[in-house]
Formats: sequence, structure tokens, C-alpha cells
Amino acid sequence: MSLYCGIACRRKSFWCYRPLSTYVTKTRYLFELKEDDDACKKAQQTGAFYLFHNLAPLLQKSGHQYLAPQHSLLELERLLGKFGQDSQRIEDSVLIGCSEQQEAWFALDLGLNSSSSINASLQKPEVEKELTGSFTELRKALYQLNVKDASLLSTAQALLRWHDTHQFCSRSGQPTKKNMAGSKRVCSSNKIIYYPQMAPVVITLVSDGTRCLLARQSFFPKGMYSALAGFCDIGLS
Repeated sequence: MSLYCGIACRRKSFWCYRPLSTYVTKTRYLFELKEDDDACKKAQQTGAFYLFHNLAPLLQKSGHQYLAPQHSLLELERLLGKFGQDSQRIEDSVLIGCSEQQEAWFALDLGLNSSSSINASLQKPEVEKELTGSFTELRKALYQLNVKDASLLSTAQALLRWHDTHQFCSRSGQPTKKNMAGSKRVCSSNKIIYYPQMAPVVITLVSDGTRCLLARQSFFPKGMYSALAGFCDIGLS
């Protein structure tokens, strides 16, 4: 009996630690991609790309849900070639995560002017027609996405926005250059390193014990409500 219990406990322990082990492995792999440009470029060969246009993700409608299609590097190169774009534009992509099997996920905005080449933004209607999807404002589609895609696209949008607004050094005024993964930007003049900003947010849910106070705006999809949120500027309390 004691032997059986011991085996059962060890099995339970194994399954408890397995998710932790997977998390550590993924974290180490992502750290490697963020620090090693060659490793990140290699990961793009077998990775998947989510596409944006002016910070709106490409989505496909499926019933009452939205799907976020993934594209391989080869598919992306073909798309860029069809619209007369250089494949160098792929260097504007940012790393946003990876699967448990270490398939890296990237995001690329086709609407923002490219910083890695002379190519301008692609025309939205043409790209939508080619990819049979639509570039949809993330805030409107967020609650109609699955949890994984909602998290990835939110991360991607924040990173893409940060890179678009931090192309110059605040001290020297000279251009900054992103690393391959998009985890940082470096000033070409004084080598100052800039990292994406973190802005903690707190939302308070008002409740009387059995009910919650919610609100909605006119553009919200049917059935979508939000907790009331306020913003506190730096130095205020």
C-alpha cells in the first residue's frame, strides 16, 4: 500500500512540475531570441507571422468569433513580392511569443512606413482582398477572439506602437535601430539602449455584493460591457 502511494505521489509530482518545466524552457528560448539576432532570424524560417495595418490586426470572421490567421515566412515573402515590396521589410517584425514546441510568433505591420527599407506602406484594401480578411480595430474584436490570440495581438499592438513612436533618440535626436526581435532599440550615435515601456494599469470593479456596475459605449459589439476605469497621471494620488 505504501509503495503504491509513493508511486502515485511521484506521478502527481511529475505532472505538477511539467508545466513549470515547459514555462522555463519557453522563457529561456525567448530570451535567447531576444539577445541573439542570428537565432531570431533563424527562428523566422519556421515561425508564424501575424499581420497588422496601422496597428489593426488582420482578422477573419467565423460565425460570432474572429480568427487571427498565421502566415509563414514563405507566404509573407510572396505577398511582399506581389506588391513590389522588398523582403527586407520583414526585419520590421517583432517577436511576441512562442509555442511549447518552440515555434516563434512574430507580428508585422504593413501599414506603417518601413524603417528598414525604402518601401512605403501597403494599401489596406488590396492586402485585405489578397488575404481574404479585414484589418479590424483590436478593441472592437478583442472579446470575440480566443484567449491566446487576444493576448498575442495585444502584446503585438503595444510593441508595434512603441517602435513606431521611438524611432529617434531622446538625447541625440539621431535614429534608433531595433534589434531583430524588437526587444530593444539602440541609438546609432551614442549607443543608448531603449526598452519598451511598461505602464501598470488598475481597473476597479464597483460592486454592491451581488451586482457589478458596468458600462458600455455605442461602438461596443453586442453583449460587451466594461468595468469603469480611471487614469492617474504621474505625481497624482
